[in-house]
Amino acid sequence: MSEPVIVFDLDDTLYAERDFAISGFRACESWLEREHGVGEVAEEMTRLLDEGHMRQLFVKVLKDRLPHSADQHLEAFIDVYRYHEPAIGLYPDSVWALEHFGSKGPLGLITDGQHEVQSSKVRALDIGHRFEHIVYTGALGGRAFSKPHPLSYEQMEEKLGGAGDGRRFVYVGDNPAKDFVTPNARGWISVQIVRPYRIHARAEASQGGHPQHMIETLTELPAILAGL
Repeated sequence: MSEPVIVFDLDDTLYAERDFAISGFRACESWLEREHGVGEVAEEMTRLLDEGHMRQLFVKVLKDRLPHSADQHLEAFIDVYRYHEPAIGLYPDSVWALEHFGSKGPLGLITDGQHEVQSSKVRALDIGHRFEHIVYTGALGGRAFSKPHPLSYEQMEEKLGGAGDGRRFVYVGDNPAKDFVTPNARGWISVQIVRPYRIHARAEASQGGHPQHMIETLTELPAILAGL
């Protein structure tokens, strides 16, 4: 039987999404200092993130530092975060996994979020060449096509599957609220990697979305694949 096709999630699977957030907070801090003479917000934004806030932290910080700010200031503030050049790096085991599994067969990547933002992460990590096919769900038609919408998985099967060859697909992600519902329904092997300080640590599994396997490092993945 052919080697299984491994498809990865990006955020908090191959790199730490918190690192992207902190990188963005620093860009926001620089923007506030440059445009409005207000600085030193990155630490506060990081604290709010670690307390479980996301979009509202931008509202809170901007109102605290610029009490008379308007909606356009908030949108500009968030855009600085979204479109900054990220300072991020792969987890060490991700470097190993992309080399190890990439030498055995084609790899795929499915990632949610705005296309421009997610593609900037792929560029910063220098991993685009590692994947036979990448699906940016934000480029499929907006949030309606985010996981668990089946289209991205269907495209992976079409691009990498080889119809009728019995090839198994494996999806490796971090978020049980959305990552594994469709892989489970389509007969894929679903694997949750549990990273420290992950953004969605509080996420609960959706109906049908419990992962079939859980790991703490990608170096555990070969043992799972050996049992297929």
